[in-house]
Amino acid sequence: MNEQRLTALELVDELRSSLDANTGWIPALSGTAGPNGLCAGAGLTDVAAALRDFAAADIPASVARQLERAAESAASALAGDDSSTYGHLGTAYAYVLQARRAAAEITP
Repeated sequence: MNEQRLTALELVDELRSSLDANTGWIPALSGTAGPNGLCAGAGLTDVAAALRDFAAADIPASVARQLERAAESAASALAGDDSSTYGHLGTAYAYVLQARRAAAEITP
């Protein structure tokens, strides 16, 4: 089995996709009263801020914890050097995937 790793840009795209204002599962989870989702092309700074905003929104605590960790990892990717950025992005993406699983367990 030949699995390819996502590139750093693909990881940012995946994070951004989860936060997309029109199609993202995170804005859908928080509803219209929650923070705004992101537009296409938003940068990593915006992604980290949006993850932090959604973690503080009125969403289930199990999801919020994972999104807060994702936000911290995304912020670390911004502050990291080239050798650590990819690892931080991968960690942020893993936390978003865990948050999605937690949300799926809560909602039927």
